[in-house]
Amino acid sequence: MTHIISRRGILVSGAAIGAACTLGAPMARAQVRQKLTVVVSSATAEAGTATQTSIPFELGFWADEGLDVELKYTRGSAIGAQLVMTGQADVVHAGTSVGLMVPVSKGAQMQAFYNMITQNFQMPAVPADSPIKTLADLKGKKLGVIGQATATIPIVKAVLEDAGVDPNNGVTFIDVGYGAQAAAALWVTKQVDALAMYDSVYAAIENVNPELYKLRILTSPLSDKISFQTALCAKTDTLKSKRDLLVKLGRGHAKATVFALENPDAAARIHFKVHPEQKTTGVSDTVAIAYGRRSILARINNMRIDNMVVKRDKWGYMDKLDVETYLDMLKKIGDVDKSVVANSLYTNDLVADINKFDVAAIRKMAREYKG
Repeated sequence: MTHIISRRGILVSGAAIGAACTLGAPMARAQVRQKLTVVVSSATAEAGTATQTSIPFELGFWADEGLDVELKYTRGSAIGAQLVMTGQADVVHAGTSVGLMVPVSKGAQMQAFYNMITQNFQMPAVPADSPIKTLADLKGKKLGVIGQATATIPIVKAVLEDAGVDPNNGVTFIDVGYGAQAAAALWVTKQVDALAMYDSVYAAIENVNPELYKLRILTSPLSDKISFQTALCAKTDTLKSKRDLLVKLGRGHAKATVFALENPDAAARIHFKVHPEQKTTGVSDTVAIAYGRRSILARINNMRIDNMVVKRDKWGYMDKLDVETYLDMLKKIGDVDKSVVANSLYTNDLVADINKFDVAAIRKMAREYKG
């Protein structure tokens, strides 16, 4: 049975997907708006999702263009991709392994049209004082994950295989949840030896107790080459029939990313205004905003395009080398069929139109934002 989770945090079975767990938060700025249903592959609207779940709504980046975005949340990219393939959503922000490459290898007609997270953000992490120093040291260890459908698992398997660890039998993946649950599993109950999650979730885990909980990310030469990790994906017929709406969606994401990079404190304030349930309680407002800023920075620093090996100046752009590098890794460990070719997985057809906005104006808006 699959599950998705709504803004209110209510788990709903797969049988009820079509009727539940939807979130509409459009700004009332345009009289006639066209609806687009988008899946966020996260169980909650944690601060790292701000460029999708709060900033574009609060600042009207979508509504001003006549776009009405409805969000759905899922615990894992595989489930999000399923909603798109079955027509229950138009777009999914998915990990490109289980959320794109695996479905395509099974016959799904899907493509990525906007590369969202451009840096490797899904690597194992251990307590700062852990004796585990390298990926090879994870042999025989237990790794905590958010869920078995998360796109983090394939990439961790790929880098483990490269480090000489059997990705299928050399480690054990155990569900430990988010935030305080994950922190307890790692530091208190010692249920796991390491975590296999991602940037903003790691920041949220450290925020549970910043004085005691500090993580160290394990990297490798191979891991630093991976950039095509998450993307906005849609069915190929949707790319044609709703092209204009997808351009507007991507443009809103791009604007939100520019805004957050320019003023992460404002991004945190906006996110907690839209999603007050995500704000840390029991601390001062200043501290809560600082925690939110840490989570947002952990994510948006991995969304930059000015520091990539393959140079680019367009938000959302995907280079064939980026796609092939990750695809070849997943083929090697057997997660993706060898018949899948890189060109079938993505299109840059929308990128030029997505980038038709005044970047300097958005940066100025961010600097001058008062809330």
